[in-house]
Amino acid sequence: MSQVRHKTIAYVSTLTALAIVLRFLEIPFPLLTWLKYDASGVPLAILAYMGWGLLAYSLPVYYLVSVALGADFMGMVMKVIAEASTIIPLTYLYGRLRSRRKLAIPAATGTSALSRVLVMHLFNILITPYWLVYSYGMSYDSALSYVYSVVLLIDVFNLTIAVPISLAAIYAIEYLLKTGILHEH
Repeated sequence: MSQVRHKTIAYVSTLTALAIVLRFLEIPFPLLTWLKYDASGVPLAILAYMGWGLLAYSLPVYYLVSVALGADFMGMVMKVIAEASTIIPLTYLYGRLRSRRKLAIPAATGTSALSRVLVMHLFNILITPYWLVYSYGMSYDSALSYVYSVVLLIDVFNLTIAVPISLAAIYAIEYLLKTGILHEH
């Protein structure tokens, strides 16, 4: 195996492990305490910046290990969707616009936050009622009514996590580029 391949395996393993650890260092969202803030998106965004394939390897491991360590299986499905909907537009736009830093940071951060809010709004309406039926024995109508009553608060949560994670990921990527750990692609 080549040295580059060894480095890639080391980066994927290390950053995925860091994402899993960060996933369990949670702070409850004050308005809906079952929603939790964590910084696991930062190492996942670094992997995505390094290459889409690395993120594709990482996300299933991130999901499976988190569930094996006790995370709710459906909560982790939603978490993976949320992180992907943030990371993909963030790293794509930032990579394309990086040479124009004053445009790159707000465009990538704003687009990633909007993407997360819209995607998760849709997935919360489509998936969460079924999870509530399965987990709590609610009727579908009651579950859907509950989701409609809290979905705007969930949108606020997604906005308030997407922006700091996006900014932290951009600054981490910039630091890793400056130190030579990451390279331009």
